[in-house]
Amino acid sequence: MSRSLVLALTAVALVTSVTQAQLPGLRRKLKDAGRQAVSGQPQQRGAPPKFDNTILELNPQVVARLIAGLEARSRTAGTGGQTAGDLRRRAAAASDEAATINNQHSDDRERWVNANGEAENCVSEQLNNVEQQHAQQMQQRFAGMTGVNTPEKTKFMQDYTAAAQEAQQAAATNDTAGLRRAQVKLNRLMGIDAHADTVKARATCHVPPVPAWMRRADSLAALGDTLAVRARGVEGAGNTAAARAAEMTPEQFAMAAERAEAFVVLHRPGNVGGGYVFSDTEDQALTARLPDLKKYFG
Repeated sequence: MSRSLVLALTAVALVTSVTQAQLPGLRRKLKDAGRQAVSGQPQQRGAPPKFDNTILELNPQVVARLIAGLEARSRTAGTGGQTAGDLRRRAAAASDEAATINNQHSDDRERWVNANGEAENCVSEQLNNVEQQHAQQMQQRFAGMTGVNTPEKTKFMQDYTAAAQEAQQAAATNDTAGLRRAQVKLNRLMGIDAHADTVKARATCHVPPVPAWMRRADSLAALGDTLAVRARGVEGAGNTAAARAAEMTPEQFAMAAERAEAFVVLHRPGNVGGGYVFSDTEDQALTARLPDLKKYFG
């Protein structure tokens, strides 16, 4: 076996291991992360915070001023002329419709999730078997390239080595897209059709299609999340005017709004608790104005 062939085989082994290690999973599940308090300090459960010039106790007077600030903020217009209030109302409507659909099909979703999970496990096994077959075919092909060099062998090795080096460079710089392009080139040279392999595996394993109602519910939920994020962005731009309307400093308003929102979330159906603790005075004042607060926090 020539030295160039040995080097190429070494590159093949390296690229295979690097590619498997670097390619991330394609599935991601987006979540709305909880925000920390302005103080940045976690509070102990069971004891209210120490009130100061930043953390105001949400008594009836402070809550009334906060609502005035929230109302001013809700009128702030963003791109397209939509106010934060408009965006939150649209977000709530989309989320509520998604929840209604999911409640109507709760058993159906559970059955689909179970069936889909079994099918996806089957697909993984099928693709693993196919990968092993491809690896054996690759070894056989390289083993058959010993002996007299031909123009075809030389071109193949040049193209393969170039693609292998491209993959190594992409992996070294965490260029996932470049790594995928290089892998496509390597597969093409070896006659591997990853897409066809996947289609065949999914057909063999009878992966269930996503029902129309589930696509609708998931689409609405995603829309609700997107609109809520846009509303937060518009509200952020209106915080200065909101603090002025609430007769608070921007820091006081931000903390009061954050704690009030946490209180609203705490009283949503199915919520089991959160990281904020409220004094008895706050609990009474916020409970009394809970319907008003829900207009701004959903």
